Amino acid sequence: MYGYYDNNAYFWHPNNIELMNFDLTLLGIGKIQLNSGYNFSRVCSSFSRLFWVTEGKGAVVLEGKPHSLEAGNLYLIPPLVTHDVCNEGANKHYYIFFTDCSMQIYDHFQKYTYPFGIKATETDEAIIRYMMTIAPEFSIPDYNPQSYDNPQVTLQRIKDFQKLPVARRMEINGLLHILLSHFMAEATPHSSVNDQRIRGAMWNINHDLAAVPSLDTLAEKACMAKNSFIRLFRTQIGFTPTDYIIRRRIMRAQLLFISGNSSVKDVANQVGYDNISYFGRTFKRIVGICPREFLRQNKM
Repeated sequence: MYGYYDNNAYFWHPNNIELMNFDLTLLGIGKIQLNSGYNFSRVCSSFSRLFWVTEGKGAVVLEGKPHSLEAGNLYLIPPLVTHDVCNEGANKHYYIFFTDCSMQIYDHFQKYTYPFGIKATETDEAIIRYMMTIAPEFSIPDYNPQSYDNPQVTLQRIKDFQKLPVARRMEINGLLHILLSHFMAEATPHSSVNDQRIRGAMWNINHDLAAVPSLDTLAEKACMAKNSFIRLFRTQIGFTPTDYIIRRRIMRAQLLFISGNSSVKDVANQVGYDNISYFGRTFKRIVGICPREFLRQNKM
């Protein structure tokens, strides 16, 4: 719970936005050796990827920026981050693919900038090796993204995880939280949203993107004049409320396209757009390509 309503008035607690209860689901784990020439471009997954490199080197290009992979480091690629994989020589690494069925993690990655790589601790190494022993069935048989990075396989692996005994699911969820916490320790917030009224407005917006309250209603809940609310929101967030709503809707639309089989019309409706043409123009302005092209690039 992020807060509660009483007589239609929203009561916001300043610490609630930081409370996290991710429903982390393991999709894949294993150890692999990649040889020179293993290259894939424009990979964009609905799930998160963790890599622990044990031998050799590699490279990943994240949204146009190259990063080296060094032995002894742990690397994190959040969901919906387009990246290229480039290998000039052989490297060995452990991989973990996971998702958050509660979807909270997608909003969390929008609030914080996580480091791409950190030094792997003995705890990290022990956790990864241990997880392999308790979840051997989640190894990826073919490491080509075209074979496993699609909605059908992702959904099946979520179902497979949910079939595990409750105690094992709890254990894996907790271990994934520990690994993620080591990145969180070095993460930085995108902006300092310290005004409780704006944090409350953000919750109201993200609670149901298909039915976001009007600016008048958001300002009223914040007990502010509309123009004052818009100015403060922009100061705190870096966007006007309208721009923030658009970006959050388009980000959720990307997730829905990648993780499901919904049509462009269905996704548009789910994120609050009745006009399909307007949704398409807005999507292209934010993402750079139209929804159908995005679907073509990210679905098999």
